[in-house]
Amino acid sequence: MTKRIAMYFLGGTISMSSDDGAGVRPTLGADDLIAAVPGLDAADVDLTGETIAREQSGSLTPAHLLEVLQRASASDADGFVLVQGTDTLEESAYLLDLLWDDGRAFAVTGAMRNPTMAGADGAANMLAAIRVAASDAARGLGVVAVFADEIHAARSVTKGDTSSLTTFVSPDCGPIGRVLEGRTHLFHRPARLPALPRPDAVDAEVPVLTVALGQSARALDAVSAGADALVIAGLGAGHVPGWWAESVGHIAARIPVIMTSRTFSGPALVETYGAVGAEVDLQRRGVVMGGYLRAVQVRLLVMTMLATGASRESIAAEVRRRGGYR
Repeated sequence: MTKRIAMYFLGGTISMSSDDGAGVRPTLGADDLIAAVPGLDAADVDLTGETIAREQSGSLTPAHLLEVLQRASASDADGFVLVQGTDTLEESAYLLDLLWDDGRAFAVTGAMRNPTMAGADGAANMLAAIRVAASDAARGLGVVAVFADEIHAARSVTKGDTSSLTTFVSPDCGPIGRVLEGRTHLFHRPARLPALPRPDAVDAEVPVLTVALGQSARALDAVSAGADALVIAGLGAGHVPGWWAESVGHIAARIPVIMTSRTFSGPALVETYGAVGAEVDLQRRGVVMGGYLRAVQVRLLVMTMLATGASRESIAAEVRRRGGYR
């Protein structure tokens, strides 16, 4: 049976062109990009495409994603594809996944090579994403990222390289499936948590501060001033220098402070290291450990919950639950 797939376009590398030699910019829209995809007849889908924005992904905001969610929720399509730039694709996928309370498949994709380059990957990625969105196997998965014929859960995917065609990886668990010979093949189905209440806006001030060797604590005061919450991408398993500990505790007495790791994989621990500034000490000072969540994910989770008036206790509980560690 022919599936109806709604596609939404926000811009990004996949939509870029140039006619003045001054670098590519997002200029192409839904009709241009869909027309460039070979093999759609064999996919047996009825496609609609909407151009919502033509932005480089660094200029996207949660408001763009809320608009996509609103349009998808009101649509009678069987599945959905969001096409955007890759710089913030993992964040878009995660925010959509937090709020997508529908069983229909939802795939996010883009491209690493713009259409003016040899071997541009946009059309292949779109075709794979369309096949996933039309697949019965992808129903109930939540939002997934589809790139280079791999399928990644939004909760685990990250951009792992600045320019590789296989940039998207899931460091802690690997992809959940692949698109092979035109079909969606799943290796496993990750457990899906209920969607959060959908706010009208996601605009709380939740900065991310990355810790580095020998860094002074002065940045803490500057970054946390006026913030609604603070996310720290800590050293190793979720640590800060000892001379940060007191300041972090003062901030945690005022606003939620969540600790993640700046490393590429692995969780923020909870009970191994007890030195001043390590996880045992920080939790005594009111810091919440973020488990397997990356800093950018915690930021979106906390922003979304603050937007619906969630308490500090419920935010801490949800961070621990979605962090998936202890």
